[in-house]
Amino acid sequence: MKIFDCHYHIPSGNEIYAINDSGRNIIFNSVESYLNHEGGFKQQDSCTVLFDFRNDPGRNRKLITENKINAWKIHSRLQKISSADYPVLIEKLEDLKPEIPLVIDAFYYGDDLAFQPDLGGIVSIAKRFPHVPVVVAHAGGYQVLRYFYHLKSIENIYFDLSFSLSYLKLTSAFMDFRNLIKTGDENRILFGTDFPFVNAADQLNTLEEIFLDLKTPEHAMSKIFYSNAITVFKPNAGDSL
Repeated sequence: MKIFDCHYHIPSGNEIYAINDSGRNIIFNSVESYLNHEGGFKQQDSCTVLFDFRNDPGRNRKLITENKINAWKIHSRLQKISSADYPVLIEKLEDLKPEIPLVIDAFYYGDDLAFQPDLGGIVSIAKRFPHVPVVVAHAGGYQVLRYFYHLKSIENIYFDLSFSLSYLKLTSAFMDFRNLIKTGDENRILFGTDFPFVNAADQLNTLEEIFLDLKTPEHAMSKIFYSNAITVFKPNAGDSL
């Protein structure tokens, strides 16, 4: 079965990926890291870059007009985005007239509580841009049940399983991920790893075990592993890919 990893970071060390995939959505958590990347991209890959809404909007616009990237990334903890910042963030997105997907980090972690993911902010973005796919990275982390029940009726919301399946499999939240996979829309769930921040093979094996236990139909597995991400990220769209 084909696999497209919807959430992949280029490693800085000797981490072993160990997945035979058919493409990856490579995520850069800064514009600088994207511009400094020397290795290029494979034809079957897509590229997501952090949306730097506070600095240099001309550079953001240039990346779009030159057809360089496939999606924007928004990361509240990394970018220090509080709930009060979402109106400005949405205004900057409106200025850019987004036509490519938005990947929004939704993993709760650490003691910097002011900048944790904001479910209300994600709802506001998804409803303001209903034609834009909004990919909820990590599917809400340990708050997956809350995210699933509040977001499942919004048709442009997609759930990215990366990192969480492996990291949270010994917690009570793991049952909620099983619930998402069993009862969620099979067209709006994406497989990802978050490599190298998690063991990619363990993330894959964990999802395969869930599929086996839930008796997930093959057509649904194929969508989650591959075709949903292809539909969202559209590899080969950028000149650099």
